[in-house]
Parts: sequence; structure tokens; C-alpha cells
Amino acid sequence: MVTLKDISLKTGVSTSAISRILNYDPNLQVPEETKIKVFETAKNLGYIKRKIKRKNIYENYKVAIVHWYTMDKELYDSFYLSLRVGAENYLTKLNIQVIRVYQDDKNYLNKINDVDGIIGVGKFSKKEIAQFRKITDKIVFLDMNLSKIYVSSVNMDVENALKDAIEYLVGLNHKKIGFIGGIEYTSDNEIYPDQRLKFFKKYCDLYEVDFENWILEDKFTIESGFSLMEKIIKKGNNLPSAIFCANDLIAQGAISAAIKNNLKIPEDLSIIGFNNDNGTNFMNPPLTTINVPSNKMGAIGAQLLSIYLNSKKVYPMKITVPCEIVIRESCKKNNDK
Repeated sequence: MVTLKDISLKTGVSTSAISRILNYDPNLQVPEETKIKVFETAKNLGYIKRKIKRKNIYENYKVAIVHWYTMDKELYDSFYLSLRVGAENYLTKLNIQVIRVYQDDKNYLNKINDVDGIIGVGKFSKKEIAQFRKITDKIVFLDMNLSKIYVSSVNMDVENALKDAIEYLVGLNHKKIGFIGGIEYTSDNEIYPDQRLKFFKKYCDLYEVDFENWILEDKFTIESGFSLMEKIIKKGNNLPSAIFCANDLIAQGAISAAIKNNLKIPEDLSIIGFNNDNGTNFMNPPLTTINVPSNKMGAIGAQLLSIYLNSKKVYPMKITVPCEIVIRESCKKNNDK
């Protein structure tokens, strides 16, 4: 059996630090490259977390958490990391054996062909869903909106989140609002439609907001937010007075680009994000954003799966989790007439 000491010998990191890294201790301050090194070494050595030694009705069950991201990418995206950790922690407390796999793992389907249940984190193709259903009917997806409810899913209430965001900006007299977003793909390279853009357009139309000239999409990254914000700024004098960013990483990049180009936030430009990532309240200025209870979404998905594990028949359902706007200092009333 692989131990923390084995990982320590390979990485040069202390066993206490390794334990805290593998348990996602938010108070541990170590470089990201150290975290990645520890996770990759643990994976390569085949390290498995020791189960809680407590007997209950779940102790013989095995559940796979399948992540559509790679391990490296997950570490830089707190939203999907939080979804997965929320689900994993709930299952571990029930003493359920958890197998964690990523889509770039070789032959990952072979690793989960004997599991009792599957939690899918992210966006999956119809082909993959069909493959999962051949393994088990006890499946829950996290953050995957399905038009037909034939498998269960837990999602955020994107429509009301965007309604609240647009109403808030309109209440601050913003009549020109831009959108900076990202494009996501399933494993078969099909574009996964972003509901944030859909409902952004819907409520901008409803409140007669001008937005058509400032819609840009690329990736859900800081770098993308920076480059797309610069494209908007280069349009010249015809700038929006506010920008909605599809996640907080994009918002962080957009703020950096605005400041680089001598725009003050929020005096010259109001910016609102999405997710309420850790640290957004410490940005300069603190970011107004939409809070998404991602960790809770993961736990709810795991709780639903635990019910299925002890049920003879599965009744798929779609659970929608509410979001709320968190008002900070990156938005201000627009004084233009």
C-alpha cells in the first residue's frame, strides 16, 4: 500500500504538508506547482485515501467521480474543484469507496466498469452518457443542464442569477452593458451552450439595454478576460459603462486590462463576475459577483446518489440550486444621461 511517506520521498515535500494538500486544506500556503507535483505523484503511485473505519450500510459501495477536466486544469478552476470536493467529502463521510478519474486518464472507463454509481463533474457528450448508463443507472451530473431528464443532475439557477445581475446594473443607470464569456466543449468537441449568455441577452432585451456590440467569448481564464477586455477598449469611445463576466477569473483579467489602459474601476467601468471564488472580496476593488454554492451542489449530488444506491429503481430528477448577488465595490452608479 502506498503511504504518504512514499509520496514524500518522491517529491521532497513533508508528509504533514502532503496530507494537507491531498485534503485541500484552504489554510495551507504552498506554490501551485508543489500541489500539482504532489497530486500527480500520488496518482502515479496509486495512492488511495484510507477509508474511515466505521461500519454502515454504504461501506460496500464503490462510486466513481468522473471529471471532464484534467487534474492540472481542475487545480486552477476553483468552481469545478469545489464541486468535486463537495461530492467526495460527502461520500467519504458515508464510508463509500471513491474512485476519482479524469477524462485524460488512459482507458478511464475500464477503471470504473464495476462501480455502483457515477458522479460526473462538468460537461459530457451523449456518447459518454450512454457509456456510463451501460455501467450503472445510478448517475448524477454536476453542472450539466440536460434538456431531457433521463439522468439526474444538479445545476445552478442561471436564469435568475442573470436577471438579478442585469436588474442591479440597470438600477445603477447602466444602459450599455458588455458580456465577456467562455466557450466550453464536450469531449466530442461539440459546443456546450452557455446559459449565461442566453439569459444575459434575454434580460438585456427586456430592460432595453444596449449590448450587441460588446459580446466576446474565448476561454474561462484570466488571460482570456484580459485579452477580450482589451479588444473592447480598442473599439474607442463607444464603450459600455458596465461589463458582465461569465466567471471571476475572466473578471480578474478584465479588471487588469482596464487598469492597464487607464480606466478606473468602478468610476469609469463597472464590472460584475460570477461564482464568488475565494479571494474575490480581496481583489482591488473587491468584486461584485454572483455567489454559486458549488461545494453544496457537489454535496447535494452525492446525497442524491446515496439515495439511489439503496433504491431498486432510480427516478431521475433535475435539482436547481439558487444563486445570489454579492454586492461589493466593483460597480457604481453610471452618471451619464
